[in-house]
Amino acid sequence: MNRLSPSKLISICTLAAALLLMAAPVLADDVASIPDSADERARTSFSEFARTWMAKMEENEVQNRENPIMQPGPSDNIITYRGFEEGFTVELRPTGHPAAPFVGILRYNEQVYSCDGVDASKCTVASSLPVTEIFRYQGGRWIY
Repeated sequence: MNRLSPSKLISICTLAAALLLMAAPVLADDVASIPDSADERARTSFSEFARTWMAKMEENEVQNRENPIMQPGPSDNIITYRGFEEGFTVELRPTGHPAAPFVGILRYNEQVYSCDGVDASKCTVASSLPVTEIFRYQGGRWIY
């Protein structure tokens, strides 16, 4: 049987400890990315919900562009449709109520486009309006 001398054993343990200390930040990043608290799980859930909500808004914009609103103007018809800016922000707030422990706040900009033709191909942003949507987290899902 081959035994290690105490000095060799100490050297190996010191090297192992040094390697573990060097790897700790990497291991901590992996662990930190796993939601472990109710707050973090709710925040992740709301971010996913908001992305899905905004994807529906994009679908609405496509439908709105395909069916613009025509109103009589002073000299010509005014052609408009509603759309949305790409970016949005989310915020999570605790409520202190166990039945609905969080509210999620989604902020984005709604835009009204003014178009030269009925086909809504040449359009410019006529106005922009900030929108705030508030959702409650209840029964394991986000509710409008």
